[in-house]
Amino acid sequence: MEIQNTINWHHGEIFEGKFILGFGLFLIITSLLFYFLGNTPTAKALLFPLLVAGGVFVAIGASMNFSNQKIVAGVEAAYAKDKSAFVEAEKKRVEDFQYLYPMSIGISLACFLIALGLLYFVKNVHWQAIAISLIFFGTAFAIIDYFSKERANIYYEQLNS
Repeated sequence: MEIQNTINWHHGEIFEGKFILGFGLFLIITSLLFYFLGNTPTAKALLFPLLVAGGVFVAIGASMNFSNQKIVAGVEAAYAKDKSAFVEAEKKRVEDFQYLYPMSIGISLACFLIALGLLYFVKNVHWQAIAISLIFFGTAFAIIDYFSKERANIYYEQLNS
């Protein structure tokens, strides 16, 4: 195992974090545009649900960028200190977050089902706006974890080789 694989992993996390942050900012800007430029109650009702979803993604993306940049700074020193212990610690770290992937699919599914129920059964524009933001949230969450899981599997294979 080369240290460059670990550095590439963290750079991939930083890259993903930038996309998540950008998507969050997009949702925040979109919510403001709907509120200030929208002519209908439905457009104005999207303000808070999209602001909340955007805020969650901004927080996740900023956290990913910050934490992974800190980790990259110390990776080479940890690897140089004890290569085998470093590889074992990385294997354990990757194994420990694997439970998150099935859970994220469940969260996405729950978002979709709740959104469908709200759109079908509730005729209040505020609840329908929440449903729309849940659809955005569930879709983005599934896409993010799809690529994250792929990178995690590749990295884990590199750790084992």
